[in-house]
Amino acid sequence: MAKPVVFVIGASGNVGAATVTALSAKYADKVEIRAGVRNPEAADKLKGLNGVTLVAAEMGGDREKLVTTLRGVDALFIVTPGTKDRAELAISTAEAARDAGVKFLLVVSVLTADLTNTVFGAQFTKLERAVAQLGVTHSFLRLPLFVENYWGFKDTIKGHSAFYSPVDPDKPFTPVVVSDAGNAAAAILSNPIAHANQTYNLVSNRHTFKDVAASFSEALGREVKYVHVPYEAAKQSLLQMGYQDWQVDGIFELDKLVDSGSHVTNQEDLTHYTKITGEKPTELKSWIASVKAAFQ
Repeated sequence: MAKPVVFVIGASGNVGAATVTALSAKYADKVEIRAGVRNPEAADKLKGLNGVTLVAAEMGGDREKLVTTLRGVDALFIVTPGTKDRAELAISTAEAARDAGVKFLLVVSVLTADLTNTVFGAQFTKLERAVAQLGVTHSFLRLPLFVENYWGFKDTIKGHSAFYSPVDPDKPFTPVVVSDAGNAAAAILSNPIAHANQTYNLVSNRHTFKDVAASFSEALGREVKYVHVPYEAAKQSLLQMGYQDWQVDGIFELDKLVDSGSHVTNQEDLTHYTKITGEKPTELKSWIASVKAAFQ
């Protein structure tokens, strides 16, 4: 009997690659895994993974070609891209999947999808509504800020034992570790019937930036300080790093939700990851321990 075909489009990004890696490690005996990327020859981190076939596939590319590529696929994971037109790209991909006869769609969304007055919320409200109207069984994986964003603090922690942010250091929030997102997506794709028409708010742990400073201090054996900076200074820094205005506006909306103590960025229910995978999510200290050598 042929194995169900699972396809991840956007597989070269962080969440996509983590999902393909988890599928390969845990479910290669159960499903046929296809990783959709723009250029299979350049997808070095996916090459050689057990049971994974690299496939040329692009959101927003040739529609009929994508329909052809997706024929015979049972479950498709749409890893929504980071571009300003991401809702349109993901919707077009979902429509192509419907036309190709794909049976199940898993779509990356965000925790603010219900906040239509925010930059990211407006994008993902549009996406979720469109997917829900396609008549295809689906689930949404709503993701928060990533713990991996702390890689942006590496140089200042190494050089000055400090990191900088405009967020209130005492306000808790609930981010996710990328590998946890990949593990959860892989579990859903391996058994989509069990997750039909569900919306998951996937978070790994709850902490404050004061906790981040304390955890880095403990791991590195020296004091690491959190420096609270004005939003305008933080905006200029992000723009100089290459972020676009709309991205900075969206990020700061999330940051200000943290400042306000919003339940959207500080989720009450931390159990969705365990419900999906049967495992415990990654703790902040565990993540920092796994990367501390780079911050020494």
